[in-house]
Amino acid sequence: MNSAKVIRNRRKSPDWISDLSFVQLPRIKDVAFIKDEIAFVLDDDRIVYIPLAWSKKLTKAKPRQRLNYKNSGIHVFWDDIDEIIGVKNVLFGKELFT
Repeated sequence: MNSAKVIRNRRKSPDWISDLSFVQLPRIKDVAFIKDEIAFVLDDDRIVYIPLAWSKKLTKAKPRQRLNYKNSGIHVFWDDIDEIIGVKNVLFGKELFT
């Protein structure tokens, strides 16, 4: 049984973002929740903040669910609430897919 979802973005990313290889992008080293923001620490020493409101699932999640994530460097997975945020979302995204 295949449980993969097909995600269709209503907004098309500019071609140059879609064409970027993950090798060209920094990796996510760590994630922290600060008030109403999510902080992503990147391996190039940048810290990028996105509004918590961009993720309806994380907004509704309990604190222990927010802290229960897996970080691959390219994507952060919250399996308990079925949410994924990728480095491209962090660097170039607006609101995350719903």
